[in-house]
Amino acid sequence: MATIDLDALRKEVEADRKALAEKEAVLRFFEGRQVYSATQAPLLPDVVVDKDLISLDQLIPDGQRRTLQEDVKDIISRFGTQEFSVAHVDAALKKMGVEIKGGKFPRSRISTTLGKLESQGFIAKTFEGSGNVPNRYRLNNADDLL
Repeated sequence: MATIDLDALRKEVEADRKALAEKEAVLRFFEGRQVYSATQAPLLPDVVVDKDLISLDQLIPDGQRRTLQEDVKDIISRFGTQEFSVAHVDAALKKMGVEIKGGKFPRSRISTTLGKLESQGFIAKTFEGSGNVPNRYRLNNADDLL
């Protein structure tokens, strides 16, 4: 009876998943722009650099690169005069299709971002939470946005 090294097999499957995910992302990108190969260089004049090589820096325009803080600011500016917590921001980000990359706990990153926005004066803490009771915030100058 043959033996199978399960750890090695798991690593191989995980590597294959990552490779497939990368290929799917590239495919989605090119399908979204209706560009299917580097031979169609006239559709991407500034992107093709040398002999069908694509400059990855120019594939995503600078206007589309957003930080988590920019996404959170955009979301909370839509809350108007309502109070909100980290859970509200998390749910709104998910509904808008914003994926928080890095780390296992996206709410902690949102909480850190809200803390930064509070220190900048963009929002104000209306309730100091502790334990399972979350902090609540409100947008400063929300009346100006309405």
